[in-house]
Amino acid sequence: MRRKLGFVSVGAMLLASIAVAQPPARADAAPAGSSTASATVAEARATIHGRVSTDADAAASLGRAYWTPERMRAARPAPLPDGADTLDGEAADRPGRIGAPRDVATPAAPRSPASGPLATSAGAGPEAQAVNASPGVGRVFFTHNGDDFFCSGGTINNPQANLVSTAGHCVHPGDGGSVWYDNWAYAPEYTEGEELHGLWFAKEFTSVEGWVDWGYLWWDFAFVTMHPLHGDRLVDVTGGQGLSVNKSKSLSALLLGYPAEAPYDGLSQYYAQGNIKAAGVQRVKLKDCPLNRGASGGPFLRAWDNTLRFGYVNSVMSYKFSGNMYGPYFDDDVWDIYNVAKNKQ
Repeated sequence: MRRKLGFVSVGAMLLASIAVAQPPARADAAPAGSSTASATVAEARATIHGRVSTDADAAASLGRAYWTPERMRAARPAPLPDGADTLDGEAADRPGRIGAPRDVATPAAPRSPASGPLATSAGAGPEAQAVNASPGVGRVFFTHNGDDFFCSGGTINNPQANLVSTAGHCVHPGDGGSVWYDNWAYAPEYTEGEELHGLWFAKEFTSVEGWVDWGYLWWDFAFVTMHPLHGDRLVDVTGGQGLSVNKSKSLSALLLGYPAEAPYDGLSQYYAQGNIKAAGVQRVKLKDCPLNRGASGGPFLRAWDNTLRFGYVNSVMSYKFSGNMYGPYFDDDVWDIYNVAKNKQ
């Protein structure tokens, strides 16, 4: 079933894309048994027009001048990486560190909560449900090789109230190079092409070498530290999702994002719902998911609270194969990277 989450109306599902010109895992990849190296944190300062911006006001001024409403509408959904159900080298590179199930961050409502629009089913039937759009999910914008693209992402309720989760391919091409994406911006609850909560700009990227150096899909996740906007912190304004690790690979999940290939337009939130399953060694999948390019980086959410409009991020959308949506499994490896990112100011 397809459902759309709009500001004033709703009616279809979504799923997103992945990074630009994304190569499959490299043939000269790290040797078998190199999971320690692959799990090493990879970090970079974000840039605007190729220059590191450490000042929030300057980032907002330069970024806002670049991302005009016309440029945002013209941005293309980032291409999804190529993948499969079984991936060579996964077991050797990421055998998994699955500890006790934990909720390492809890959902939080915005500082000044407001009732949101109702998402209604595009179809009919007894299985149709209503889902509220989340202020804790938004559209991501970035520039790569002179072209403008977009993905999806979600806020995380971290101690500094400034964190966004997304796919690794939405911050770096995964080619082993030193160039991370430029002009990285986040529009929470982007609806009908409008920024309901402003446009926020990245300060720092945190991912893993398994993605940045090798493009391994089982490491396709990242966290992005955001600048304040007009003195406010992102999660204080929009609220934030929780974060879970080591949960069951078979549970009910809600996927939220901004798919942009027909029948979707990428201008509002769409969702897909169902029971996820284990995929390979350290991935999960939602079968028969209609979401497509543009939704990549959007969250797999467990324990969704439709009144609060938040849940717990349990994975992020990475790629599609045979009609199924895949994402990296969130275990203690992901928790380690989150612990690096969560206190960055």
